[in-house]
Amino acid sequence: MAEFPSSIWTTILSIRKDPTRVRDLVVRRYRQPVYDFIRRQGLSHEDSEDVTQEVFTQICRDGFLERVDPKKGKFRTLVLAVTRHLISSFHRRELAGVRDRRRSVTLDGFDVAADHAPDGDFDDLWVKNLVDLGLQNLKDDATVTALRLQLEGRSYQEISATLKKSPTDVTNHIHRAKKKLKAEIERLMRDYCGAEEIDEEISSLLRYLQ
Repeated sequence: MAEFPSSIWTTILSIRKDPTRVRDLVVRRYRQPVYDFIRRQGLSHEDSEDVTQEVFTQICRDGFLERVDPKKGKFRTLVLAVTRHLISSFHRRELAGVRDRRRSVTLDGFDVAADHAPDGDFDDLWVKNLVDLGLQNLKDDATVTALRLQLEGRSYQEISATLKKSPTDVTNHIHRAKKKLKAEIERLMRDYCGAEEIDEEISSLLRYLQ
């Protein structure tokens, strides 16, 4: 196990003989960005839910993770590759007029060991999910309310009126909240990423929060 970076790979590989635990871990951390990505491909809510469920069923099925090479990239890149493949499978079955599409979506022809390409849109969704998780963890912090409103697109004047605080107080709250959120997300990222990836991921986060 020492040859792998300290990351979600390490955790998954240590528990991969327990598919239930793997599924719980992966679903909790990746479900929302996977669902959002599928919706962006034009699938309905119901079909997106079905394909999302199948993504995690396939990843956590017996033997799948044993064929994966963690040295070939980030775990979320693999999750994205499975998602893309299952979306394509869904569309093929839809065009063929298969009645029960959900039972026909498979990983037939998917090369687990291949070098899979990342996707900027999916990375953005992943970062957004981390931001949402971080905000949820900081929900009891009074300064975070102002940051939530800003991330929703509210102006400083609107936030000031909503919170009944001066613009200066709003500015200070948002500044402090961003520092707290950055620290919280760095903590979350260490559960997802190898140490060598942290700086790259933090850069993505900062682009999102600007």
